[in-house]
Amino acid sequence: MSSVRTTQNRVRTVTLTLATVVVIGLIGASPWALRAFGGSTTRWERLSFIGQTYGAASALLAALALIGIAATLIFQARDTKIAREEARRIAVAELLKMAMDDPDLDEAWGPVPPGGDRKARRQLMYINMIVSEWQMSFETKALPEIRLRAIAHEMFSARPGRAYWDEARQVRMNTSGNKRAQRFHQILDEEYRRAPAPPPEPPARRRRTWPPVACAAAALVLAPVLHRLLRRRTSGRS
Repeated sequence: MSSVRTTQNRVRTVTLTLATVVVIGLIGASPWALRAFGGSTTRWERLSFIGQTYGAASALLAALALIGIAATLIFQARDTKIAREEARRIAVAELLKMAMDDPDLDEAWGPVPPGGDRKARRQLMYINMIVSEWQMSFETKALPEIRLRAIAHEMFSARPGRAYWDEARQVRMNTSGNKRAQRFHQILDEEYRRAPAPPPEPPARRRRTWPPVACAAAALVLAPVLHRLLRRRTSGRS
């Protein structure tokens, strides 16, 4: 997806640059274009009228050229910002993957709750990377709102997704850097509220353990039987 965005941005930048160069070339070639008109060289009044008529067009072309240059610079700055943000998120995702595989590295991100479920913590870290990718795609308009709502609704219909948003909702909504990010988190919160809550988890089955008294009673009952069997085997061998 990022390669497609990069190709589109490059094509757009090259097109604007070529258009700007063509406009500037036309402005520079205007004196030679005036010489193409026939007539005596003493008829400067005619050339003067032509020059005055061309002056308005020249100003318009110059304004269009400046607008093209400004638009090119704006698009380049935007593309540079997107590429830098994407590189940063990729680096953070790699670090999170390392922490997911190594509990010692997980503690480097902050205190780990004692006795916490390792599986649940890894799921939260993984979902965080998913949501970060969604946000990047939404801010660059590669992920439409209707698609974002569909995948967010599906994720929040399961326990791990709801557990993640319960924990990360306040932090993410309070640290939105721009209007597009605010809109992204607003959509997630709306779909979280609309998604059906999953059914409660069934209680874990416990293994039946014999109490000490029952074990002692069973040992007393079985001891004479085992003793008789051993005596019979011993007498049979003799």
